[in-house]
Amino acid sequence: MKKLLVLFLFGMILLPSVSLFSGDSLSYSLQIRTRSEANGKDFNSDSDMSSYTFLRTRLSLSFKPTKGVSAFFQLQDSRLFGSETSTLADGSADALDLHQAYFKVNDLFGLPLTLKLGRMEAVYGPQRLIGSVGWHNIGRSFDGVVFTYNFSKVSLDLFKFKEVENMAAGDLGDKSFCGVYGDFKLSKKMKTQAFLVRQKMIPTDDLSRFTAGVYLKGKSGKLSHELEFAYQFGNIGDLDISAYLVAANVGFGLSKGANISLGVDYLSGDDNKNDSDYKVFDTLYATNHKYYGFMDYFLNIPVHTYGLGIMDIHAKVTIKPLAKTVASLKFHKFSANADYALLAGGTSKDFGSEIDLTVKYKYQKNLTFVLGASVFMPGDVFKEVKGPDAAPWFYLMTIFNIK
Repeated sequence: MKKLLVLFLFGMILLPSVSLFSGDSLSYSLQIRTRSEANGKDFNSDSDMSSYTFLRTRLSLSFKPTKGVSAFFQLQDSRLFGSETSTLADGSADALDLHQAYFKVNDLFGLPLTLKLGRMEAVYGPQRLIGSVGWHNIGRSFDGVVFTYNFSKVSLDLFKFKEVENMAAGDLGDKSFCGVYGDFKLSKKMKTQAFLVRQKMIPTDDLSRFTAGVYLKGKSGKLSHELEFAYQFGNIGDLDISAYLVAANVGFGLSKGANISLGVDYLSGDDNKNDSDYKVFDTLYATNHKYYGFMDYFLNIPVHTYGLGIMDIHAKVTIKPLAKTVASLKFHKFSANADYALLAGGTSKDFGSEIDLTVKYKYQKNLTFVLGASVFMPGDVFKEVKGPDAAPWFYLMTIFNIK
C-alpha cells in the first residue's frame, strides 16, 4: 500500500502535464483533519481524563476523460498520534486504505440512467439509516453498484452493496444490502423521499430485514419542519421483526442567522424478549453521531440501547456571534422505550441527558477550526451500567481542505 501511495502522489504531480487530460477533465482535492480530544467518558470523577489526537488524510482524484464518463479515486490514511512503536517505525498496516474508487456513466445506452460501480460512500436522506459517518476517523464505504433513473419529477436510486463476501458455495455466510431510494420533486417547498431497503444474509433464515419509510422536509418563511418514519419487518433467526422509527423536528429562523429547533426521535424497543417478536429498531448504516449526542454513547443502535429502544427529546440553539463564527448549543434527554430492570430493584427508562456546545470558526477558505465541549449526566440506567458521575468530553478539530 505504501508503494501505491507513492505512485498516486507521483501521478498527482505528472498528470496535469499529460496532454491526454485537459484542465477541465482532471481535478483533485486534499483534506487533512486533526482532532484532539480530552476524554472523561468513564463516569468516574475520581479518575483523570485521557487525551489523544486523531489524524485523517484524504487525497482524491476525479477524471472526466469523455463526455458522460467519469471516475473518482480516493486514498485515506487514518491514524492516532503516537501509535507507532518509535519515530522510525511505520504506522499500522490498516492506516492506509482505498476509501473510494468508482466510475460513473451518465445516460447509459441513451437512457435517463446513470451507472455508478465500485467502492463508494452512500448518503441517503438525512442519514438516519444510510450515511457516510464523516465524523469517524475512517468513515463508511460500500462496495457495490448504484443505478440512478432520472425522470422529470422523480429520481430513483437502485443499489446493491456487498457487506460480507465469504466466497463459499451457495454464497453461504454472505451479507448484502440492497434497495431503492426515491426522490420526488412534487413541490419546491417540500422535499419528499421514500425508500425500501433490505439487509440479507445467506441463509436468509439468519437475517432478512426490510426497512420501508418516508422522509419529508419543508420550509415556509422562517419556519422549517422535518418528519421521517420507517418501519422494519422480516426475520432475525426465528424472530419476526416488527419495529419502527419516528422523528420530527421543527425549526425557526431568528435574526442574523440564528436558529432554534425542537424535536424528538423515537425508536421502538422490545419489552418482552421471551416472545417470538423482535420489536427493536435497528438504525442500519446510519450516521448516529449526527443525531444521538456527540459523545457517541448511542453510536450502535440497538446494542448501545440494550435492545430497549430510545426516545431522544432535543432542543438546539444556533447563533453567529462573530464574523466567520457559528456557535450551537444542543440539549438531549434520552429515555428507553421499554423498562430496564435495575439490580437494586425496580425498573427505569432513564438513560440520562447530554449537552453539546460547538463553536466553528472559518479561519480562511481552506482552514476551519471546530471547538467542542460536552457533558453527559447519567440517569438511573447509565448510573448502574456505566457509573454515577457526570462525564465530560472536549475536542479541538482542525480541517484543512483544498478543492
